Amino acid sequence: MMLLASSVAAYDIQSVDVRHQGDRYHVSMRVTLDAPASASYAVFSDPERLRQVNPAIREVEVIEQRGPDVRRLRTRVRACVSFFCRQLGQVQDMRYEGAADGGRIDAQVLPERSDFRYGQASWIFRTCESNRTCLAFDAELEPAFWVPPLLGPWLIQRKLRSEAIETSANLERLARAYTPSP
Repeated sequence: MMLLASSVAAYDIQSVDVRHQGDRYHVSMRVTLDAPASASYAVFSDPERLRQVNPAIREVEVIEQRGPDVRRLRTRVRACVSFFCRQLGQVQDMRYEGAADGGRIDAQVLPERSDFRYGQASWIFRTCESNRTCLAFDAELEPAFWVPPLLGPWLIQRKLRSEAIETSANLERLARAYTPSP
């Protein structure tokens, strides 16, 4: 019985907020994971593990290492909202700032090589509540494709909430099992 209880996910999604202003979407999410912040950051900052964290990510490729803490990544994501699915590609410059108690990742989309006219995002991992991870995600995106104005924000918020649940569960599971490389 004790083994079963310890394997239960304990992540807590406090909020997922999507606002629409003009052609841009502002996304904010707050999640608490039952795993150390340093392990959560290490898992999420590893491009090889991103497909395990979020199965919507179909491809991840490091195109260029632009210094010790900056990588240029190409990703392809399968995004399905209701009955509509689309493959979204983007190239982003990712800046990584690891810390003893978590870390920060900032992304800047390169519009000329992406399905977005504009995009920036940040993930902040910090220790909170007895060695748990408080994760703050904030993004501003402008798709280079048409999004229905009346249903778009509602559908995107619904999709983000379901992805937040799946991504949180996967990240928590992988971070709990994480052991640093020697």
